[in-house]
Amino acid sequence: MAATSTLRELWDTTRMRLLVEIERHGSVSAAASAIGIGQPSASQHLRLLETAAGQRLVERSGRGSRLTEAGRVLAARAAQALSTLGAAEEELGALAGLQTGTIHLGASTAPGVYLLPDTLGCFRRDHPGVTVEVEVAASAEILKRLLSGRVQLALVGAAQASERVELDPFLEDEIVGVAKPGLAPLRNGRLAPTALAEFMLLSRERGSSSQQAVDEELRAIGVRPAGVWELGSSEAIKRAAREGLGLAFLSRYAVAEEVERGDLESFRISGRPPLVRHFSVARLAGRPLSPAEQSFVATLTRCCAKQADYAAACVAKPS
Repeated sequence: MAATSTLRELWDTTRMRLLVEIERHGSVSAAASAIGIGQPSASQHLRLLETAAGQRLVERSGRGSRLTEAGRVLAARAAQALSTLGAAEEELGALAGLQTGTIHLGASTAPGVYLLPDTLGCFRRDHPGVTVEVEVAASAEILKRLLSGRVQLALVGAAQASERVELDPFLEDEIVGVAKPGLAPLRNGRLAPTALAEFMLLSRERGSSSQQAVDEELRAIGVRPAGVWELGSSEAIKRAAREGLGLAFLSRYAVAEEVERGDLESFRISGRPPLVRHFSVARLAGRPLSPAEQSFVATLTRCCAKQADYAAACVAKPS
């Protein structure tokens, strides 16, 4: 019997989940625990899959284990198959008048920290039977997890993604400059581009879509800051900015409260258009949304409209 045929016959939900959880936890024992089986049973499942695939799927890595390239391919397909089965169960539940299911959601930092909590509150009140599992990281990492099948839906600020990913914009954002009040020589809320060279730039981590946009803007105007201090989060950047340690450029949703309180003042660059982008819902191309995901996206759009009004009131609209 051909190996591919044997692999097809062995491809059950337990083994699918095992590969997905190894990718998630980096450990065979942790993956086995996550799906409710013992490690000896997990090892036997892996041996059968490796024999059928004709190549190694898992290798030791330090104190844990990691999937080989072949293992990652199968894990991604397993996650897609499990997502499809989950969607089918939700659709059957919808026919019976029920609203249940699990949404595996990833979010980049700005939407994950400043938009998602209110949305989840609204969604949970309307759909108490749906579980939402959330992971927050930089946009590049979240898109990587989407492609691997670790998350099935994502909220990101990235303007571009792999051809395997569909991006559906749902909310406009603006990246604005912020500084300790009185620190920067602003005129009518604007800073001369040449003045940027006098200040330290408080920067997001690599992989951040907002930081990529800022870096492209600085290259376009041909100005280099006095130095760059890369910090791990928007919250750390805001704290450093409040102490007068430099200038920062962040989503207006991240700084709205601080600007409203007077802890920070916002600004734009003179002679440049507003640095506008969109937050998007990302999913694998061609994969339909489950009923629960459709309800979540509808709640997201409705809830974020209120947050947009608040942020625009705190941070002046582009002129």
